[in-house]
Amino acid sequence: MLTVKVKKSFVKKGFREFSLDVDFSANDGITVLAGASGAGKTTVLRLIAGILTPDYGTIKLDSQTFFDSENDLNLPIQERNVGFVFQDYALFPHLTAEQNIAYGAKIEGKSAKLAKARELLTLFHIEHLKDRIPAEMSGGEQQRIALARALASEPKIVLLDEPLSAVDVETRAKLMDEIEFAQTRTKIPFIYVTHNEAEAARLGSQHIKLRTGIVIKDEVFENRESLV
Repeated sequence: MLTVKVKKSFVKKGFREFSLDVDFSANDGITVLAGASGAGKTTVLRLIAGILTPDYGTIKLDSQTFFDSENDLNLPIQERNVGFVFQDYALFPHLTAEQNIAYGAKIEGKSAKLAKARELLTLFHIEHLKDRIPAEMSGGEQQRIALARALASEPKIVLLDEPLSAVDVETRAKLMDEIEFAQTRTKIPFIYVTHNEAEAARLGSQHIKLRTGIVIKDEVFENRESLV
């Protein structure tokens, strides 16, 4: 279980521009972090990943502490073992799909990394993309590669920052099914950020809604099938 209890203020020219003050626990399935643009969703992901540092509080994943201000603990990004799927996918433009995925693998040896990449290409039924570079892929295909690369490192948690914002409605529906499949198959907890109410309603066994930096709703659903 992920627990996040942090405060973070952003100051510009001496004035407080935005303040985040959140306290929540996320279950081991797909947790949807929802809210309008500017609510603080991406900031929460960056704090969990270690890209940003809280001003105060704690972040823990199961028995591992990522951040604890009182004990002056701030685990480096590379030691948190977090998979991150960015909104723009952040794929290397000069690498093929297979090479992009292999880059995410933390195992030693080129052959082992490529074997891991091929395993994930097969898992997502995208073997045909193996030799394509990102410019030769659709938005949906790039999203699949980005998710596969995030999983290649065998992370303890995967963070997805509005990963479907650039794809059409039909592709979005298919990708949501694949995200659910990937989480069920790997048993890795996912934190999924969206401002899209339809996506929020479709995904996740837990919904946390933010507004201007605070949690305004936290719901856990035992049976998602009855809600979709």
